[in-house]
Amino acid sequence: MLEMQNDGNLVLSAYRFADPGYWFTIAQPTTVRLEFNNDTAFMYLVNTTGDNVRPLTVNVSTSVGDYYYRATINDHGDFQQFSHHKSNSSGWTRVWRAIGDPCVVNAICGVYGMCSSQNNEIISCACLPGYSPWDPSIPSKGCYPDTVIDFCAPNSSASNFSLEPIRNADFPNGLNTDPNGFNTDMAKITGVDEEDCRKAIMDDCFAVAGVFAESACYKKRMPLLNARKSIPSTQNRVAFIKNPKANNHPQIQDKDDDSPSRIALLAGLLLCSTMAVRAGNLHAIVSHDSEVLEDFCRFERMVLVGLWCICPNPALRPSMKKVTQMLEGTSEIDVPPSIEAYLF
Repeated sequence: MLEMQNDGNLVLSAYRFADPGYWFTIAQPTTVRLEFNNDTAFMYLVNTTGDNVRPLTVNVSTSVGDYYYRATINDHGDFQQFSHHKSNSSGWTRVWRAIGDPCVVNAICGVYGMCSSQNNEIISCACLPGYSPWDPSIPSKGCYPDTVIDFCAPNSSASNFSLEPIRNADFPNGLNTDPNGFNTDMAKITGVDEEDCRKAIMDDCFAVAGVFAESACYKKRMPLLNARKSIPSTQNRVAFIKNPKANNHPQIQDKDDDSPSRIALLAGLLLCSTMAVRAGNLHAIVSHDSEVLEDFCRFERMVLVGLWCICPNPALRPSMKKVTQMLEGTSEIDVPPSIEAYLF
């Protein structure tokens, strides 16, 4: 979104987030507007008396009479100006852009996504380690955690997690040039080396990530919105992401070894049906299977747990410990939210 604020500051921001702006022109002492000059082909901030307060476009070498001009925000959030010769089909040529590093656009790869750019022209989005894409065809939708973890649970310890380093990467705290002081850092520790930073992040259960740069350690809170890897702005920085160790999540096994395998198969099939969360339907579906009906309460418990585990909202999915308790019957199972509620 491009917005001329009341304080005379022209700002680019990501409108889906509480974003103070990832590019701006600095507030002016008077009311201004954005204007295209037909003589110079420059865009200016102009005050109420028509004076040019600040030029935006620079170094346009094409003449106004021979060219068409347009200014647009592209789908990667960059405000750009283009020219097109009137007498040939050479196409549109960019003559100015607001953003030099495309990865500084706020949340360009979504929540828990990392933006990479090798040439400051083309970007690629990937999920941070331990996360998967919501929609691989639309990177801006971001990523979700493969496992929902409470790092501060009473039975958790630093030995249950690993801290994966990502070289030449950063989790910025908004933008360094942010006029509103937007900051997502939990804490800044100075006078430390990389190993000290690693330990500080591991020892703090509230820190899900961190960055080591220039003898300083920055602890990060959730959610991570602007992970990026774009040289030279992230060179010589080390980003850390905290993830659970794989061996801390054993597979759930059925204690009753002689239970029929077709019950598990039937449960799997029922999990794929939204008609399974609705009252009265589940019993009717298995009414033909006397073996299942003999232990229907256990079967119903398996289905409810399965529906919780495939809940479209990953934040609502139960932990492995909770799943075990629900399957054993030592923890009450609430009715899972309807899948239809997440469809749009």
